[in-house]
Amino acid sequence: MMKQLLFLLLFGATLTLVLPSCASLTGFQDGRTVGKDNGEFYGSLNFSTSPNFNDWEDDTSTINVPTLTFPSLEFGGRYGVAEKVDLTLRLNTNLNVGVGTKFQIVGDRQSPFAMALGAEVGSFGLVLGLLNIQVPLYLSVHPSESFGWYLTPRYIRQFSTYAGVEGGLSYFGGNTGFLFGKRNKFGLDIGYYRLGGIDASIGLFQLGFGGRFAFGKN
Repeated sequence: MMKQLLFLLLFGATLTLVLPSCASLTGFQDGRTVGKDNGEFYGSLNFSTSPNFNDWEDDTSTINVPTLTFPSLEFGGRYGVAEKVDLTLRLNTNLNVGVGTKFQIVGDRQSPFAMALGAEVGSFGLVLGLLNIQVPLYLSVHPSESFGWYLTPRYIRQFSTYAGVEGGLSYFGGNTGFLFGKRNKFGLDIGYYRLGGIDASIGLFQLGFGGRFAFGKN
């Protein structure tokens, strides 16, 4: 419990120095990989809620941590190092940076149903030592090549190098949305997550609008 309190204090102090945020909650990914030597860039405008621990410290009589809403821009890309393996990179204006990988385990680039497993390591305010590990499961249905619906359950563990992994917070939730377009795609993303590990009620919500732009032969 003491390590979790230390993490919350560090998290709150960080919010006073940089834009309020948590681990990146952006989706816009289906269950397909891009294929070997192919890739894509993407960008999105997102509106997020995040716990406001500064206001919570002013009124600790309640276990309901207040939240605040703010916009952000996120940019990223992925590249196919194998037919069913992508390397990913993303960053946003809230100082989140993440690198990861994506393995397609069901279907291929033309399948009406696709599933992939991912892993990502991210940093929020690198110099402040706030890190996160994400494990998403990408699921998607493609009735046609110009439309797809996706669902991405995700587990996130956020911690600091000062308090350690066991003193961090866990996020449970996911993203869902749809994408229109054949080669280049545009769509809507909705994400919702609950935080565990502390005696407080915290829900995080994100709404995003974005696009994906392919390069290579995909």
